[in-house]
Amino acid sequence: MLKDYTKTVYRGKQNTKFRDEIATDERESAYCRYQSKQVMYPRGCSVFGHCFDSSQTLFYKDNLNGSAEDCRSLFEIDKKLKLAMNTIPANFIDFIISSWVVLHFINLWFIIFIPSITFALGATSLALDFFWVLVIIWFSSKVISLIVLPFFRFKYNFTIKFNRLNGTVEVPSQNAKDLEVAPFEEFNAHYKVQNNPQSGYPYRGFSLLHYKYSMRYEKTYANQITPALIHWELLQNFMDVTQPLADIPQFEYYREFDKTTAEFDKANGRPKYFWYRVDKSFLKEMSRADDELRKEFNDEEQLNNLLTGKPIKKLTPPDIFKFPWKYADNIKAESEIKFGKTLWQKFTSFLMVDL
Repeated sequence: MLKDYTKTVYRGKQNTKFRDEIATDERESAYCRYQSKQVMYPRGCSVFGHCFDSSQTLFYKDNLNGSAEDCRSLFEIDKKLKLAMNTIPANFIDFIISSWVVLHFINLWFIIFIPSITFALGATSLALDFFWVLVIIWFSSKVISLIVLPFFRFKYNFTIKFNRLNGTVEVPSQNAKDLEVAPFEEFNAHYKVQNNPQSGYPYRGFSLLHYKYSMRYEKTYANQITPALIHWELLQNFMDVTQPLADIPQFEYYREFDKTTAEFDKANGRPKYFWYRVDKSFLKEMSRADDELRKEFNDEEQLNNLLTGKPIKKLTPPDIFKFPWKYADNIKAESEIKFGKTLWQKFTSFLMVDL
């Protein structure tokens, strides 16, 4: 059965019969058995025709303040065309560290609000007690992050890496020490919906699941299919060496190292390091263009098309997504590029766990 399945579903091809009838005992993971039967996103089919979404504003800031470079160093991106992506905790150690980061952040808010509320209620002494206890917890967590966390950073793998150079996906193993590697073309993006256990609110996205093994990368968003489609296009774009990389802040670092992209940039006169040099106000112009394009896309209708196997409407993006530099007014000289955190960014980084 699995042999037939690989012929019909491998490389993103749809075949309901084998997707629904695949032998359930041929996968070790019950979750993967379930996900392998879900509807698949179209592969090699550009729906939006661009990879720009609201997250690119954050990548723009991270490029300039150095956070993006720190992350590439932290996750040991030894080859310049590897894209490290976070997903659901890949293993127990990843889960512990992810939970620790969240609890540290919550404690920071407690330092502000709990003593303030207690003080407002007139319990001054109790407010001070709360304040110092929470500060000690924060300080202890911070010290541990500086002393212990570096050991885990370089001993374990926490991110899934997409390698454009050789077309593979590197997934952390269960022990977090090793990486399982497989060609990107052997992964299918299956529809995924995750409901909030309290509100029932659905988060829609996809599980990028290997056709045979339990290797996977998952992404969910709010109750829309649009962000998931854009993210799926982003991953396909990064792994397709026949096409230049999408012109977005997230990919700026990689452009000069990729032959196809470098040739495209040279042929079209693209300014080098464009997203390091353009004014941040230009991001708003890109966002407005994205908003206008999305008006042509009925999210509920296209979600229904995806789930029922009907064609998803394709959009024709304006040239601002392909040639953004032609629409930007304020592009600094290359010599004026400045990297580094602002004082506020340095302060907030100091407060948080040092990842």
